[in-house]
Amino acid sequence: MAHMVTEAERAAQRRVVGVVRISGVLSGGGLAVWRDDATGDSGASAAELSQDLNLLGVPHETVTAFRPRRAREPYHRKGREVRIPFAEIGRLVRWVPSLQQPIDELPAGTSGFTFTCFEPRRSGMATVLLSCFAAEWPTWTVRQAGSMGLLCARCGFDLRTRRAGQRLAYNIPERPELCRLVCGTCCEDGLPELERLSGAGEPA
Repeated sequence: MAHMVTEAERAAQRRVVGVVRISGVLSGGGLAVWRDDATGDSGASAAELSQDLNLLGVPHETVTAFRPRRAREPYHRKGREVRIPFAEIGRLVRWVPSLQQPIDELPAGTSGFTFTCFEPRRSGMATVLLSCFAAEWPTWTVRQAGSMGLLCARCGFDLRTRRAGQRLAYNIPERPELCRLVCGTCCEDGLPELERLSGAGEPA
């Protein structure tokens, strides 16, 4: 028997369609919608969007995410990002059929939700996934990427890319409270220093 759509589901569908059309970002990880914590955005908040997706039976998660600051703002903008994994996006297409075409046209190898870097530790190089960036970070300008710490702190290489011999990224542990990265090409001679700063060779 076909599922009879309720009035509550229709209302949730209208809200979700509006937010996805205005703010949805499609990536290799799935679809994400970012909501500003401080100032709010047009349409539903992250919590309200999550409630609507629950009602429509669309699996998702909500994570903290940041965007570069606007002019004259002192800090990055903190918000919440509602993410629908690619494996579950078909459940959203049922309610937002217009998504099917951009999904079909999404280029292979498109970046996902996270940014990968490699942090030197005593036991070796650890892989770290930085998921606290808004989903559209691959499309930020170089200036925006720099303000979010995604350029090599020493040579300015754009760490969002993997050009120039698949450069790795190493976290600089001098300032652990900051996301400050260096690439593994210009800084190869400095790896022993990075290991020392990260605690290599010190007692457990």
